[in-house]
Amino acid sequence: MNMLYLSVRQGSEKARIWQICDELLARNGVPPSGREVADIYVAEGGNQGTGFTQYSHWKKEYLARQEQAAPREAILLSPGTVTFRSMSVTADGTIMLPADIRRAMLLDEDGRVTVSVVDGELRVISPMVAVRQLQRRTRELVPAGTLVSDELIAERRQEAEAR
Repeated sequence: MNMLYLSVRQGSEKARIWQICDELLARNGVPPSGREVADIYVAEGGNQGTGFTQYSHWKKEYLARQEQAAPREAILLSPGTVTFRSMSVTADGTIMLPADIRRAMLLDEDGRVTVSVVDGELRVISPMVAVRQLQRRTRELVPAGTLVSDELIAERRQEAEAR
C-alpha cells in the first residue's frame, strides 16, 4: 500500500493527519471520512479545522493517484448524471440511494448532504458537488488571466499607505 504521509515533511501536523488517513484507509479498505480523521486528530490535541483541511488535501492527492492507476471511467472526479427512476420513501422518511447515484453525487462515505425543497421538489447536494459549483461560479466572476491574490495584495498595500 502506498502511504501518502511518507511524501510530506515528517514530524509536521500535515504528516500526522495524512498518516491517520493512510491508517484508516489500510484498516477499512475505503477512504475515511473527514469527520473520522478530524475526530482522531482532535482527540490527540490537534485543531479540528487543521484536521479537516489536511484531510481534504490528502483526499485530493489520494484521488489523483487513484486516477493515475485506474482508467478514468473507474473513478468519478466530477459529478455524473443518472436518469430518472422510481424510488420509495419509507414511512420514517428514509430514502436509500443506490451506489450509482451516490457515485454521481460524489458522495463521501460519511453520507453528509445538504437538502432543500423548492416548489415541492427535493434537492440533495453533496459537499463536493457544492464546492465544485461554487468554484465554477467564482471562476466566471474573475476575468481570464487575473490573479485575485494580486488584487488583494494591492488593496492591502493601499490601505496600509493610507494610514
